[in-house]
Amino acid sequence: MGQYDFTYEIPSSFATRIIQFLNQRKNGHIIANAFQKCQYEYDDVGLAYYAGLRGDNWNKRALDFTIEGKENDIELLKRNKGILEEIIEKSLRPNESGFLLRNIDFLEIDVGNSGFLSSDEDRIIADIETAEKVLRDLNMVGERICSNATYNRDSKENEINDYYRDMLGIMGYQEVKDQTRHGVSSNGNNAGEVDLLLSKAGKEIAIIEALKLSSVDTNYISQHIEKAINNYNPLGTATFIIAYVTAADFGGFWERYTNYLVNYQFNLTVKEPVSIRPHPNAATRVARSVLSKDNYDFPVYFLAINIRQ
Repeated sequence: MGQYDFTYEIPSSFATRIIQFLNQRKNGHIIANAFQKCQYEYDDVGLAYYAGLRGDNWNKRALDFTIEGKENDIELLKRNKGILEEIIEKSLRPNESGFLLRNIDFLEIDVGNSGFLSSDEDRIIADIETAEKVLRDLNMVGERICSNATYNRDSKENEINDYYRDMLGIMGYQEVKDQTRHGVSSNGNNAGEVDLLLSKAGKEIAIIEALKLSSVDTNYISQHIEKAINNYNPLGTATFIIAYVTAADFGGFWERYTNYLVNYQFNLTVKEPVSIRPHPNAATRVARSVLSKDNYDFPVYFLAINIRQ
């Protein structure tokens, strides 16, 4: 093959190389995860010189990429477009394929919760779909915490909360507020302070309340449940109660914890009882319920993260 005899074919390892290169970057696994959940297509727009590309472009051709995916993933990729452009260009192997990247366009296919749904049933379905996306992201951050020796039984609750806050911000959430004055305090006299509040397009999508547990301290757990679903949650926002667990027997803890949750006497109407979800990994457990506040249904998730190291 001569110096300028290119294949004009996308390398067979193209997508794999993108993921590998992204995972080598700091926090690049988050971008890689978003990219893997999207689809892409490309158009050959002709010789790179005439397409406006300069530099080493002799006899090379320009490609325009379109990446299509759900709103959260597309927002994250847009925020990291420069990194994505660099890695796509590198993964194209221009000196072999003869292709150069000219542009990336992004297309959202997830309309999300528009606020103009036809029924309450449609609304709760849309809210749960959004909450499930938040759950996936919380699990992803939890995996990093469990794999990071920095976080262990000696870590303070606020230190772990700060990591969640920072990582969720990187993942594209428009607002990640911590210790936000929201709702009312437990005594009802002052504003409450929720651990984390996630919003998108001016709409609350998740309230996150965390607690650190070495055992199933029922009084302490009950206090946090009531704060999260009642005091801090006047709007019926999807709620995530995350337990940072330091118990010696994580499996035994989860069995006792869920037994308590299944029999818990919520002071709201229970539309769906607490149910155990499949384990995301060995260090994470998830359960879910659906409660109703003034005939407004909302999901409540219970997560347990094993940080005993």
